[in-house]
Amino acid sequence: MTDMLTGQKIAELRMKAGLTQEQLADKLYVTRTMVSKWERDICQPDRNTVVKMADIFSVSPDDIMSVKDAVINELYSFISDADSDDLLKDLNEFLSTLNSRDRSVFIRRYYYFEDISVIAENYGIKEGNVRTVLMRTRKKFRKYLEGMIR
Repeated sequence: MTDMLTGQKIAELRMKAGLTQEQLADKLYVTRTMVSKWERDICQPDRNTVVKMADIFSVSPDDIMSVKDAVINELYSFISDADSDDLLKDLNEFLSTLNSRDRSVFIRRYYYFEDISVIAENYGIKEGNVRTVLMRTRKKFRKYLEGMIR
């Protein structure tokens, strides 16, 4: 299953398990429509959902989606429609505007692909706080990019 898209992997594993989209959705506490979107690669499940799916299918989470792919999807989801000619330059300029902790949390997550639990432990904060820092930083970056569009 290495060369398949994430959605194809989910669909194949679901069918091998003899589950309908509705049944998988019920097990994951999501809608059937969401499972359909994952299978068509319209959107991607978050890492926690991938871990739950892996448990249901008795496979490794990386058999569905690697950690690196999950983190890249998280980042890509808010910059995919950015109209910036030099995204890396803009990102570096934006990061220089952040306080040290927020900048470091962002880099550890999106450059080194560190797990949220590891980042939380290193900073002595809760995982929810790390998620909040990342969410706010992504929103700030989105606004920063919007301001760059001329």
